Amino acid sequence: MKLEHTKEAIRVMQAFVDGKEVEYLHSGTEGWVTTTNPSWNWTNCFYRIKPTPVLRPWTADEVPLGAQMRNPLNPDHRWLVNQTEFEPVRADWLTEGHEHSTDGGKTWKPCGVEESQ
Repeated sequence: MKLEHTKEAIRVMQAFVDGKEVEYLHSGTEGWVTTTNPSWNWTNCFYRIKPTPVLRPWTADEVPLGAQMRNPLNPDHRWLVNQTEFEPVRADWLTEGHEHSTDGGKTWKPCGVEESQ
């Protein structure tokens, strides 16, 4: 194993020791798999720290018109989303922690789109 690969292996293994989730990709297969008991088979597998999803504001086309929205600081006050709003307002919905529900208030999700890093 070359020095740079060794440094990356140490970084991933240290992250695992620190409680972070680790994924592996076995040679010849598709898709990363989360592991709770890695074998550290660096010859046949690739390992990485599981990417943390990042939220970005909705685009105008992604705003769920008709959904309920709330601010968790005042969860009893809800309103219906009836317009897409301007980009700065959509960004505020995310940074201020607003949530939306498309199932009548049974489940609440952040006002944005999850993207992997």
